[in-house]
Amino acid sequence: MCCVVIRGKLGRPSRTGSSDGIALIEFSLVAPIGFLLILSIIVGCVVITNLVQLTNAARDGARAAAICGSVSTAQMPDGSGTCSDTAVAAYITSHLSAIPAGSVLPQIYVCTPSEAAAGTCTSAGVRGIANCQRGRIVEVDMYYDQPLYIPLLSTFFQTNPDGTRRLNASAEATCEQ
Repeated sequence: MCCVVIRGKLGRPSRTGSSDGIALIEFSLVAPIGFLLILSIIVGCVVITNLVQLTNAARDGARAAAICGSVSTAQMPDGSGTCSDTAVAAYITSHLSAIPAGSVLPQIYVCTPSEAAAGTCTSAGVRGIANCQRGRIVEVDMYYDQPLYIPLLSTFFQTNPDGTRRLNASAEATCEQ
C-alpha cells in the first residue's frame, strides 16, 4: 500500500476543503470585542472633549468676571450688555457647544489672594462679582455629569450611581477693577 501526499509550498499537506467557515467563526468571536473597543475609544474622546471645553469655558468666565469687577456700568467682553452674575453665567454657558444647554450652572466666588492660595475660596469667599475689587481673586467653579453611554464603561468609570462621570472645572483670575 502506498500513500501519496500532495505537499504545498512549505512542505505541508495542502487542504482540500475550504477554510471560510473557520474564518467566519473567528470573526464572529472577535468582532464584538473590536466593536466594543472602538465604541469605548469614541466615548473616551467625547468625555475628554467635554472636559477640555468645560475647562476653557471656566477660564473664559473667570477672565470675564475679573474684567467686569465691581463696576456696575462695565460691559461684558462680548458686548452683550452690562456685567452681572447672570450675564457672566450666560457668557460661560454660551461657550459650551457640545454640552447640553442648562446642564452646567457656574458658581462665581470672590476671595482674597491668601484664601485662594490656601484653596478655601469656595468656603471662605463670597459669591458674586459685586465683591470683585482690584487685587482680589475671582474663582469660577462648575461641573457637568457626563453620561458614559456604555454600561461596561460606566461600571468602571462612573462617579455617580446613575452611570455618569462628574467632570469638574475651576479657574481663577485677579480682579482688575
